[in-house]
Amino acid sequence: MEIVNVNDFIVDRRDIIDDGCDYGAVIMNSLNEAARARCRADYIRPPKPIKVAEPAVGSGPVVKIGERASYGRKVMTGVYQLHRLGHSADEIARMLKMPLDRVKHVLKHDTAIRRKLFGEVMSGARPVEGDVMRGLAAESRV
Repeated sequence: MEIVNVNDFIVDRRDIIDDGCDYGAVIMNSLNEAARARCRADYIRPPKPIKVAEPAVGSGPVVKIGERASYGRKVMTGVYQLHRLGHSADEIARMLKMPLDRVKHVLKHDTAIRRKLFGEVMSGARPVEGDVMRGLAAESRV
């Protein structure tokens, strides 16, 4: 039986976009709007968010392989390349949004095709993680 960490689900589902602004004054204003309305106070224009940092840039292509009945050569090659770059099965599962048991199953390379793909990855040039993730993004399911 596999122990599931609830925080993994929360982090995977949350889309956080950081625009580099401090929204504290905006939030406080929205909390006080109802009180000002009850007191019939004059309308106060909401404050604009204060820019405190540069906007965060996306880290790269979105990859979501997910659970499938079988994985194609490109997906298996991508898993082997990430493994060659030093990522553990847990990290690969998190990066590709695949079930951990499926990643471990692919990493066994117990069939002839898997052994061949694994050998090609290990004997070829060391891959670049960005290129691997871009190739896997093309295989992603929406």
